[in-house]
Amino acid sequence: MNQSPQSPKLPLVSVVTIVYNDIAHIAETMDSVVGQNYPHIQYIIIDGASSDGTKEKILEYITSCAKVDSQADSNKIESLEHTEQNSRIYLTATHREKNLFFQFLSECDSGIYDAMNKGIELATGQWCNFMNCGDRLYSPNTLKEFFTHFLQSSLDSSQAAPQIIYGDAQLIYDDTHSKILYASTKPHKYHHHFIHQSAFIATPLMQKYRYDTGFKIAGDTDFFAKAYNNGARFQYIPLVIASFSLQGVSSRLSWQMFKEDCQIGYKYNRLFPLLHALKYLFWIIPRVCVRELIPARFRSQARILLGKKTS
Repeated sequence: MNQSPQSPKLPLVSVVTIVYNDIAHIAETMDSVVGQNYPHIQYIIIDGASSDGTKEKILEYITSCAKVDSQADSNKIESLEHTEQNSRIYLTATHREKNLFFQFLSECDSGIYDAMNKGIELATGQWCNFMNCGDRLYSPNTLKEFFTHFLQSSLDSSQAAPQIIYGDAQLIYDDTHSKILYASTKPHKYHHHFIHQSAFIATPLMQKYRYDTGFKIAGDTDFFAKAYNNGARFQYIPLVIASFSLQGVSSRLSWQMFKEDCQIGYKYNRLFPLLHALKYLFWIIPRVCVRELIPARFRSQARILLGKKTS
């Protein structure tokens, strides 16, 4: 994209992928990030000391991208360091053809949000996005289209700059069924109305709050609710950002999710657990029960037709 002298420069974006023992899907997620035509990407990959070959596959992928094929290519490699001590691996490399910088850390962690916080510590971009293993950016043009749209809207707006910008997501049910889930601009007081992977968070805000590692499932909900209730500004951009796979995601009800949602909502409304329980009893539980009665071969189609259209 040729930008005029008056156009704001596209910002550096830190994309973070966390993974643990998922060799089957890590390459497709990395491909979706590395395949972007966006000119400023810091790609951070945090591995929880995988033992199924994931760690080795990531190392192979990065070193292949940064491989020096000739002396003429040597000036395209800014750094390539590999240290290993007590099962800890840290590697940095610059893509040989793109302005994309890898940082890879593999070590034991205490869970998903601990791993995500490690990615936050390494982030140096203006915006931070979490595209975890199995998720994908919607198209090779996603980042460029999104930030071009955002920068143009910023020029046309007199409002204060947002700290969280987000878009829509593609939900993938199986190999032949998917739909677009449109984000909502409703208040994010108790729960964010967008898919986490479709959000870009100002890195200073991300580093200020981080994720509460006491949560097992809803750490992102806690983060966005905390940001919203402390005055963070949100902005919706009507573009599809991420493809989010629901394959392997259980449709069973989760007591842990219910409990953590109540824990978050209680901080801002003492009646929230009661209201949330009523929602579960009269809407969520009946809906899931009906879904389970539908024959498996029709279930994905039914979820597309009958499921919600907005987050």
